[in-house]
Amino acid sequence: MHFHPKALKDVKGQIGAPMPGKVLDIKVKEGSRIEKGKQLCVLSAMKMETVVNSPMSGTVKKIYVTRDMHLEGDDLILEIE
Repeated sequence: MHFHPKALKDVKGQIGAPMPGKVLDIKVKEGSRIEKGKQLCVLSAMKMETVVNSPMSGTVKKIYVTRDMHLEGDDLILEIE
């Protein structure tokens, strides 16, 4: 059984999935400098696409997901520092 880490709400820079869904696209790479509001990834749930935007500016430290991965709510997508 595969366990995916959850984003901790009290840890600034951890970005979690807003809902269960499938990762359609990842818009950033590790080491990329990003600005607040930048598109990070696209999730699909029940034939609707949801774009996850960055809540802060910073550098993408680590990406925890891959395309076509199925996520649950609050699963850790990536970390920004």
